[in-house]
Amino acid sequence: MELKRLNKNVLKLWYIRAAFASLALVGIFASAAIVLHLSGASSNVSLAVLLGIGIPVLLLLGITLIMPALRYKMYAWGYDDKRIIVKQGVIFRQKVVIPVCQIQDLHRTQGPLMMMLKLGGVTISTAGSNFNISTLTTDEADRMIDELERNLETRIEELKNEEI
Repeated sequence: MELKRLNKNVLKLWYIRAAFASLALVGIFASAAIVLHLSGASSNVSLAVLLGIGIPVLLLLGITLIMPALRYKMYAWGYDDKRIIVKQGVIFRQKVVIPVCQIQDLHRTQGPLMMMLKLGGVTISTAGSNFNISTLTTDEADRMIDELERNLETRIEELKNEEI
């Protein structure tokens, strides 16, 4: 089975999400600066507090803006008639193998940003857990669900025939 890479629109989606997180971080820093200014704190105290908040905020901003590209590079997925494989993770690498015969439910999910970028996610439920392949094109997500559903039905028929 050949593992596939994600569509380029996924990178756009992750950067948009990172931009929202970055805005929140900048908002925290700006709020601290405003509170210090309005409270009339001395310049030494203000400088110490702003540096104490600013340095972690800058580090988090850097990580927030670099992580989407790293996640995109490390993500691969694929499936066949017997299993689904997903490789992901930047710091902690993860390889997930889900046997098709253990699938109980398949769901396609989409948020507003995903709809705009024509992306969708597939949630795979088994008896033990749920796994989300969060960023496929809508065509890939629909095709995956249809093919896995057919594979699952075929597998169920095979098991029924083995019992007889």
